[in-house]
Amino acid sequence: MKRYIIVLFAGLLLLPGCNLYKKYESSATVQENIMGEVVNPQDTTSIGDMGWRDVFKDPLLQRLIETALANNTNVRTAQLTIEQAQNEVMSAKWGYAPTLSLGPSASYNYQGGAGSYTVQVPVRASWQLGIFGQNRSKVRSAKARLAYDEDYRQAVQVELAANVATLYYNLVMLDRQLEISEATEKLYQESYNTTQALFQAGLYNSPAVHEMQASLEALRADIVSLRYGIATTEASLCLLLAEPPHHIERSAFGAFEMPEQLHVGLPIRLLAARPDVRMAERNMEIAYYGTQQARQSFYPSLSLDGLFGVAGTFSAVNIIGQAVGSLTQPILQGGQLRAQLRNAKAEQEKARLQFVQKLYDAGSEVYKYKRAIETAEEKSSHIGIRVNALQEAFAATTELMNNGSTTYLEVLTAQESLLSAQLTQVENQYEMVRALISLYTALGGFGK
Repeated sequence: MKRYIIVLFAGLLLLPGCNLYKKYESSATVQENIMGEVVNPQDTTSIGDMGWRDVFKDPLLQRLIETALANNTNVRTAQLTIEQAQNEVMSAKWGYAPTLSLGPSASYNYQGGAGSYTVQVPVRASWQLGIFGQNRSKVRSAKARLAYDEDYRQAVQVELAANVATLYYNLVMLDRQLEISEATEKLYQESYNTTQALFQAGLYNSPAVHEMQASLEALRADIVSLRYGIATTEASLCLLLAEPPHHIERSAFGAFEMPEQLHVGLPIRLLAARPDVRMAERNMEIAYYGTQQARQSFYPSLSLDGLFGVAGTFSAVNIIGQAVGSLTQPILQGGQLRAQLRNAKAEQEKARLQFVQKLYDAGSEVYKYKRAIETAEEKSSHIGIRVNALQEAFAATTELMNNGSTTYLEVLTAQESLLSAQLTQVENQYEMVRALISLYTALGGFGK
């Protein structure tokens, strides 16, 4: 009988094979065309490899990003989450060690007119051996969660820096639009004054004056809206800095310089550079160890319990000791354990699918933002030609109106067309910068 038990126990040790002890190995693969046609096979570098200070060289913006990374509450909360995960790893490692407890006790017995004291000072120890890798899987899972939280902190930092840069250049764009609108207001005022003079000379009727005045007041209303937009954007940026709303110092429009070449790099860099992609793979690792633990629950747990100490009265002291080993094998929990294993496998497959989808999302983002930059660059030359042409048209029609050779409607149309084109030109340049920020983020930038 004893020999049968030994053989059975040895069989249980060998039955699970390596699946219960095997460490997670990445099986991530990336399609070569996951970014579409924006990847040059000759590019072994990526703009995402550049430090953000080398891409965004404006010292005022750099100072804002550094302040946000230091003060933002989301970043600080992510750091606290990492510290909690580190504690979980330490707690899991203590699973290898036995637990000790001290339980002294004293009693007094009185019988037949005499009393006696009895004192016990035992030390109890309990040790879960985890011979089927239970403790090892817990430690590895805790480490994977710690790595996940570290990647999450970087993801928070990347998103924060990108939002700061976007809001900063939005302010720069609004400043330029306000500057153009205020300069145009002066031109509108001059046209309005000219129309009034021509009306008083009997060359124009009153509707011409009212049309010019209405156009002027509409522009002034737009200027008020621009100033409000600047104030609210500054407040939004201050919120990221964890500061009360205040004026944000910034550079003039046009000071930003696009990088000479926008290397995208190879698709595999999405794995190494993007924290959200790494987080998705960490989820696969966590799910893998979850499946391991579900398998390990089928196998017995071996525990050792011991007791050592002293006991006795004031006149006599005895040494006490006890050691017990137990092996607990689940018997009637098969249905529940099998359900847990099936769910763990389903979670593992869900994590794999989410990882694959994250790769597609990342590749699509790179493709879209690269195309957005190219589109904005292509539009820039056409918009520039349009602005120059409308400036010539506005100057010519203004001169003709001053000489009484054209109507106020032509001047009004020229004014509005020129202002619209100038504002569009500024918006297009901002869209180019915003697309660069998004592309840099999509390639794992701001994390360096």
